[in-house]
Amino acid sequence: MHRPSVPELLKPGQSYYSLVVAVAKRAREIAQQADDNGDILLEKPVKMAVEDFAKGKYKLVESDDIGVIHDRRISHTDSMDLDED
Repeated sequence: MHRPSVPELLKPGQSYYSLVVAVAKRAREIAQQADDNGDILLEKPVKMAVEDFAKGKYKLVESDDIGVIHDRRISHTDSMDLDED
């Protein structure tokens, strides 16, 4: 199979970062399954994960607020809770 490019894997508006995280997560699953079954992988798990996404076996699903920066200010009372150890 050819090596898919990022635009082939992402729909317009999807995050490159989300794709990287999803491929990494799938690669860890592949490696763990192989380890659990005692299988020896002939290809690298990341390559197999990218192929899974390219073939449509797995799809990237992002939340609606991806890329939105949330205001996470810590109030004085919250910071006091952090000091209590």
